[in-house]
Amino acid sequence: MRPARRQQLMVELNEADTISLQMLYGIGPTRARRIVEYREKLGGYREVRQLLEVYGISAELLGEIAPHLVIDTTEIRKIDINSVTIKQLIRHPYIEYNQARDIVRLRSKGIHFATADDLQAVPSMADTTLKRLLPYIEFGVTGDATE
Repeated sequence: MRPARRQQLMVELNEADTISLQMLYGIGPTRARRIVEYREKLGGYREVRQLLEVYGISAELLGEIAPHLVIDTTEIRKIDINSVTIKQLIRHPYIEYNQARDIVRLRSKGIHFATADDLQAVPSMADTTLKRLLPYIEFGVTGDATE
């Protein structure tokens, strides 16, 4: 039988530290650390299902902990697609090197990304990747970062 404190517990996924996460059934120090590290790479979680992208989180475990999780999507840290560097882009789990390179190359040719539709000009960007990435992008002023 699980402790009552775990049944009553609600954890905000984008603010929780590893200690708070360990209060969830099935989450020990290693999984808690992985959840926080992945959150930092992403810029924050936008939905609970993203936990399936964290090594060691199975669908079964997610089913156990999901009722105890809430997400404040206002906590998501966004990438300014018009000024971010290649190095910064490839840190995001949803962007591969060739996509980051293509984004920066297009910017160097004078292309300013103002909408999601503009990102369809990136040759290596699949629609599925773009859909996953959009909540993490903002369209700021054109910069000249290239590295």
